[in-house]
Amino acid sequence: MTDVLNTTPTKPVVARFCPSPTGNPHVGMARTALFSWAFARHHGGTFVFRIEDTDASRDNQESYDLLIDVMRWLGLDWDQGVEVGGPDGPYRQSERMDIYADVAQKLLDAGLAYKAYDSAEELEERRDAARAAGLPSGYDGLHRDLTPEQQAAYEAEGRQPVIRFKMPLKDWTFDDLVRGEITFGSENVQDFVIVRANGQPLYTLTNPTDDALMGITHVLRGEDLLSSTPRQIALYEAFAQIGVGDGTTPQFGHLPYVMGAGNKKLSKRDPESNLLGYRDQGFLPEGLLNYLALLGW
Repeated sequence: MTDVLNTTPTKPVVARFCPSPTGNPHVGMARTALFSWAFARHHGGTFVFRIEDTDASRDNQESYDLLIDVMRWLGLDWDQGVEVGGPDGPYRQSERMDIYADVAQKLLDAGLAYKAYDSAEELEERRDAARAAGLPSGYDGLHRDLTPEQQAAYEAEGRQPVIRFKMPLKDWTFDDLVRGEITFGSENVQDFVIVRANGQPLYTLTNPTDDALMGITHVLRGEDLLSSTPRQIALYEAFAQIGVGDGTTPQFGHLPYVMGAGNKKLSKRDPESNLLGYRDQGFLPEGLLNYLALLGW
C-alpha cells in the first residue's frame, strides 16, 4: 500500500474526520480518524472534526458525547470543529441546514441539478426492466429535462420531487493516495439524489458541501466509500461553477477494511470492534493506535 503520510501536498493540508453519532465508537472509525489526524500533523496542517448528524431517527446525544470522549482519550486533538469552534462553523450538520438548502437551490438555478418526480413504483419497474435487459439499473435520467409544463403537471398530481444532481456524461478518473489511478465508467455513475422529497439533504450533498466550504484538501476514509468518489468529484466541479468554496477538489485516499475473525470485514456490530470495550479492559490508547496504524501496511 502506498505510504500515504509521505505524499507531498502542493498546498497547506486541511484534513477532516466526520463521523455520525450513531451507536458506540468502533475500531474502523478510530483508524480513519488516526490517519486523517496523522496526515494533518505530519504536514503541519489543520485537522477538522465535524459531526454528520442529519438523520434524526438514528443520531443521538449519547453517541455524540461518546465520540468526543473517545477522540480525547485517543489523544487525537483537533484544530477546528465541534467543542472548539473555528472560522467555518457550525460543525454539526444539523445546524447547517440553511447552507445545504442554499447550495441545492444554486445547483438548480445553474441547471446542474433537477427535480425528479418519479414514484418509487415507477423507479423499481424501470430498474427491473433494465436488469432484465442486462443494462445498468441506476437512474435512467427520465426526468432530467422536464419542461416547466411537465413539472407543473406532476405537481398538480400532488407529487413531491426529489432533487437529483445531473452527472456529466463522461468517465471519471482520479489518483487515489492509496490505490493509485482509478477509473469509473460513466455508465456506472448515474444521476443521484441530493435532497429528499421532504426537503432533507442527503450525505451525497452535505458531505462535499462541508468539504468545499471548509477548504478540505485531503480526504482519508474507508474503502466502502470508494464508489462515492466520482459523484463527489463531479459536485466539487459544479461547486466551482456556482461559487461554493474555493474551487478545490480534495485528494482522496481509501483505506482498506479492518478485518476480524475468519478474515471477514470487521462490522461495527461485532463485539471486538467496540472501542469502549478496549478502554474498559485497560488498554492504553497509545498501544491501540500503534496497532491500528500498522494494520494493512
